[in-house]
Amino acid sequence: MIRLIAGSGRSGTTWIQDALATANRLRPIFEPLHPYASEIGNRYAHNAISADEDKPVLREFLIGVCAGCGPRLWTQYRQQARWLFPPLAKFRTRQDAGRCWRHWAKFLTEFPRMTLNGWRADPLVKCIRANLMLPWIARHLDCRIVLIVRHPGAVVESELRNGWNANFALERFRNDSRLHELTNGRYVSLLARPLNRVEALTARWVIENQWVAESATACGITVMYYERLRSSDGGEWSRLCSALDLQIVPNIDLLTPPSQQSGRQPASIALVQSKAPRWMAALSAEQRDSVRRILDAVAFVTYQMDDPLPRTCGESA
Repeated sequence: MIRLIAGSGRSGTTWIQDALATANRLRPIFEPLHPYASEIGNRYAHNAISADEDKPVLREFLIGVCAGCGPRLWTQYRQQARWLFPPLAKFRTRQDAGRCWRHWAKFLTEFPRMTLNGWRADPLVKCIRANLMLPWIARHLDCRIVLIVRHPGAVVESELRNGWNANFALERFRNDSRLHELTNGRYVSLLARPLNRVEALTARWVIENQWVAESATACGITVMYYERLRSSDGGEWSRLCSALDLQIVPNIDLLTPPSQQSGRQPASIALVQSKAPRWMAALSAEQRDSVRRILDAVAFVTYQMDDPLPRTCGESA
């Protein structure tokens, strides 16, 4: 059986994968559909695939990756050849050399642990470019799937801080006739309008999450919200483990997100969700308005820009 954690980038999927893999002695498989990691990843990343389509090449690739084949430098060690051995054009300044040195230092430091992890039998996959094919994966693979959803304000703020852009995904979405068929053209007008950087990042987020979250129950996919995992004393993590058929809930030290692991406060305190998370102060009023415009354009109501927590069925605005 394959266990899959899916979500948009910057949604806590790596933290969740590592906590579950450590507690349950699973073999982490990192983002096999990264477009730079393999030709299959480049072909299928961000694609919408309906449950009834036949994609034997993709199926064989994912089964092979879970069996330990495929681009292991990336899926096991989380490094890319272009980072460790950059072309001369990318190795001309001290900053270039420093970046390469940091990749090598990280690789060598983590190599023993990652190698040991690779000997574990049962895989735990995490993907940030597979949301729109989750119904297909659920039908065509022996798979337990959890979709992690995090507030778009938090995701966009983190992506801005880390220099992300949405160009690759949005271009795929614009040209993806299957996406527009599955969503009844919901995003056609959104993708046709000019978008500033914040709007573009938000558009990618909403397209990656809205339709699949609405379809999840019918497809046997469990939706979990980052904020509830983040503030949980263990109850939400028990539900997550149940959804993935895992026996051991990570202890509280493993549940402390990486951004707080270097802090001085105890894990039991650090785990409690702040009433005003960083993104609410870090995003300007103009940036928050940009996010809000995109959410309003597609009638996305699970998250609001004045509330850091999700509103799900039965909860009032």
